[in-house]
Amino acid sequence: MPHASLLLVHGEERFLVDEVVRTWREGALSRQMDVEVFDAPAKLDALRRSVAEIPLLDPERSILVRDPPQLIGTARRGADSAETLASIIAERAPTTALCIAVHAKISGQSPVLAAMRRLGGTVEYKMAPKGRDLRTWLASAITRRGLRFPPEAPAHLLRVVGADLGLLSSELDKLSALAGERALSIAEVRRAVAGDEPLELWSVLEQLLGPSPAQGAAVLSSLLDEGRSSQHLLAILAGQLRDLLMTQAILRARGSGSGLAAELRVPDWRADRLVRQARTVHPAMVAAWLQSLFEADRRVKAGEIGDADALRLFGLHAARGVIDARAAAPPARPDVGR
Repeated sequence: MPHASLLLVHGEERFLVDEVVRTWREGALSRQMDVEVFDAPAKLDALRRSVAEIPLLDPERSILVRDPPQLIGTARRGADSAETLASIIAERAPTTALCIAVHAKISGQSPVLAAMRRLGGTVEYKMAPKGRDLRTWLASAITRRGLRFPPEAPAHLLRVVGADLGLLSSELDKLSALAGERALSIAEVRRAVAGDEPLELWSVLEQLLGPSPAQGAAVLSSLLDEGRSSQHLLAILAGQLRDLLMTQAILRARGSGSGLAAELRVPDWRADRLVRQARTVHPAMVAAWLQSLFEADRRVKAGEIGDADALRLFGLHAARGVIDARAAAPPARPDVGR
C-alpha cells in the first residue's frame, strides 16, 4: 500500500487493522526520522498543534492516532468531541501525513468519516473474516510463508487456535521456523500447534472482560472437561494476570502503551491486546483475581479442595465480579492511561 497522507483504518479485526498501520508506518519511516504517536487522546490540543505545524527539519511529519475515544464511544468526561477531531483533520498541514487507527467499527454518521471523505482521505474497514473468508485468509497466509503440510493441517489450526488472526499468524510463524525448507507431517503440526500454552486460554480473559463474562467461566470449564492440566491452566492464567497488572501500571505511569511489547518481551499483538484489556477492568479487580488464584493454589496443595473445582470456582467468581461491577457503575472506566 502506498504511503497515504490521510488514512483512517477501522474494524473489529485487530490484526488486519494493525497490519495496515504497520505498512503505513514502514512507508512513513522510509521518508523521515520517526512517527509521532497519540494513544487514545481525550484532549486534542497537542494533536492539533502537531497536525497543523510544518516541521522544521523533516520534509514530512507523520502522525499516528490510535483508538481516539471520540470515535469508539468511550469519551471521558471533559474529553474533546468527534467534531473537534474532524476540524483538526481539516487543519492538517500539506506536509503532514496522518493515520487514524480504530480497533472498532466507526458509526457511518461520524463527522470524522465525513471529514475524511470531504478531504479525499482513504478509509479502510477491516471486518473479522468468518467461514470461507477465514479459510481463504489462512490459505493465503500459508502460501506466503511457503509452508507445506497435509491438507488437514489448516482445519486443525482453526480448530485449536480459533479465528483470532493474530494467534493464527503467530502459530504459522512458529511452523515456518520449525519447517525450514522441508514439508511438515500432520503429527508435527499437531505437536507444534498444541504447544506449551493452551491458546484457548486467551479466550478466558477475553470473554471475562467482554460483553458476556460468564462465557469466560464456560471456556475455563470446557478446558478442564477436555482433560487439560489444572495446575498448568492456573499457572498460565496467573501469568496473564501479572502481565495485565504490569500493563496497567505502565499505562498509568506513561499514559500510553508505547514500548510495552519490548518491555514485557511479548509480541506486538499480545501487547496490543493487553493495552485494550487494561482499559476495560479496574486494576484492583485484576489484583483480586491474581490473589484468588494464589489462594486456590494454596487450598489445592493443602487438600482443602480439588484442583479442577478450585479453577471452576475462580471462573464463576471472576465473571460475577465483572457483572456486579458493571451493574454498580455502568459508565465507569478504570483510571488507567489517563
